[in-house]
Amino acid sequence: MKICRQALYVQIIDGIGTVRACGWAGYYLLGNLRDNTMSEVYNSEAAKRFRQTLIEGTYDYCNEENCPYMANNILESQLVEIEKIPEYPEIVSLAYDRRCNYHCTCCISRCDDKMDPVVQEKVEREIRAALPYVKTFSANGLGEFFVSDSMMELVSEWKPEEIEGAKFELETNGSLLNEKNWKKVENIGDADLSVTLTVHSFEEAAYQYLSGTKMKISQMEENLRFVKKLREEGKINFLEIAMVMQERNFRTLPDFIDRCLNEFGADKVRVRRFLPEKAMDENIEWFFDIRNPLHPYHQEYLEVMKHPVFNDPRVFKWTGEHLSNRGELPAKANYKVLKDLFLTENVGEKLSDYFLSQGYRRIILYAITDIAKAIVKVLQNQPVKIEYIYDRNTCLGEWEGLEVRKPLYKDLKKTKGPLLVTLVPRHGEMEGFLRHQGYEGEILCLEQILENVKFQS
Repeated sequence: MKICRQALYVQIIDGIGTVRACGWAGYYLLGNLRDNTMSEVYNSEAAKRFRQTLIEGTYDYCNEENCPYMANNILESQLVEIEKIPEYPEIVSLAYDRRCNYHCTCCISRCDDKMDPVVQEKVEREIRAALPYVKTFSANGLGEFFVSDSMMELVSEWKPEEIEGAKFELETNGSLLNEKNWKKVENIGDADLSVTLTVHSFEEAAYQYLSGTKMKISQMEENLRFVKKLREEGKINFLEIAMVMQERNFRTLPDFIDRCLNEFGADKVRVRRFLPEKAMDENIEWFFDIRNPLHPYHQEYLEVMKHPVFNDPRVFKWTGEHLSNRGELPAKANYKVLKDLFLTENVGEKLSDYFLSQGYRRIILYAITDIAKAIVKVLQNQPVKIEYIYDRNTCLGEWEGLEVRKPLYKDLKKTKGPLLVTLVPRHGEMEGFLRHQGYEGEILCLEQILENVKFQS
């Protein structure tokens, strides 16, 4: 059968050995290595549900904007032919030690605390049990690999020369990738080794601000020259330099790409979009996303993206030509709706009358938010009833007296009632997601509805 290679993948992501199915699918969890073996986690019911959506091609747990293969319509390149799912994962990503020496503006996946030594020993034991079966090993997508003694020791024990087609994928901020640290894990050079270094800018002020470091850019440039030497010697088989495009660095993108390709010998330059992760207040994060058409610098961004360097096949735009549909500044959008909900006279009755006039006696909410809570309150004792609420980012089964459901393809395809989106600033994004997930019913815009009803006599 043909299936996305993430069916063979696990990522161990935190201090209790929590295992998720795919970083691009968000936090869909398979289990944890503190309480279970690697085999039990990889063959859990949650893992089987996830893989079934890949087999059926519904991709219920996938996010089109997050996944670069879906965003660029090249998912076919990620499919592999297998006869059956193996007992152990063939692709293992280490990210359980999330300590990092950087504090990037675009990242919330970091911490400063060491793991509980008892849990760490158990997690390491389960990873070691899987090592003979691992064909592709990687680290560290959620912290800094060279900060973690535990991960470096595990990787140093891996024997790629004994595994046919062994690959290692190293992600690092590059600040500690020097000759001294390379010698600790140089066995990975016996595998088909690809290295991705994230460097947000070559302008020192921007580099330090976006990375949350005081390190001089000259030190990073020195490390990049060392990495280039490893690439020229064939110890690194593929070198990618990555950056997250943000308000502070987008204007220098053409020069950044040129230096990566021609000075530092990158095989590819990855230009990734900024994704708000609540690393800071959502309204501040909104300003970092210059792909948003409502951003004050958006037109300037579009002009930058016309530069001919982006036609170079070695430049990979993570989201292709997609723009962000994050919508209006959250504070502005939410304030307007909440003001209408609480200051419009008899708003519950007027909303109910509006829904009834459209033939809606029952509605379904989408997303657990403060606005959803307000809707529940104003519609109390009204003839229009809320059936349940959909939310893809919660573990709750019940909220405000409502059943909480996951918006899975098979369920959304059968859902007939109208959906009222309560994540107001991101209405367009949610509408796109729901259509992609198979929902064919009415998607109601709360902001427009309130405009219609607030002036009713």
